[in-house]
Amino acid sequence: MKIICVENLFGEGEPYLSLRPDTAALRNNDDFYLPHFSSNVLCGCGVTLRVTRLAKCLDARFASRCYDGVGVGVAFVAEDVRQREMAAGRPWEAACVFDRSLALSHEEIAAAEVGEGVVEMMLDNELVQKFSVATLREGLDASLARASHLLTLKTGDIIFVQMPVEVKPSQGSAVKVTLNGVELLNFQVK
Repeated sequence: MKIICVENLFGEGEPYLSLRPDTAALRNNDDFYLPHFSSNVLCGCGVTLRVTRLAKCLDARFASRCYDGVGVGVAFVAEDVRQREMAAGRPWEAACVFDRSLALSHEEIAAAEVGEGVVEMMLDNELVQKFSVATLREGLDASLARASHLLTLKTGDIIFVQMPVEVKPSQGSAVKVTLNGVELLNFQVK
């Protein structure tokens, strides 16, 4: 399984893709443990698509045929590590590819039923992020198609598109993410 992250979907310039190892997946609403090597961990939620068929050199207009559900995820990044690596002119992937750094929902909502797809992320019962999947739809399909030109997408691969907002969780924080009011993620930060 590959985890393909779409970065900078709404920033200036073209979006770009990065890969996370399968060990980065945090599943089943398991607790997230703050890494010992960072004192400034940030998180942000996004949307996941699980690839349901083999895809190579796909045109964006056919991308929706390669997934049938939409899930959510929360990505964690060691911001101090990212800043240090960027300042040194080195790749900063070490800041986000560590084990269990990407919480993924086990359940998904059928793509045909998502509609506007309102995603809400709560940190300690406070709304910290809210967006609509409808605003991402074109970007999601284009990103999936672009990924298929670089890599052969296989059943079970995950495309993760993170929104640009990042918040700082603390030890003991409760993280909840809903899609259309359905709770898909609910875990603790330890």
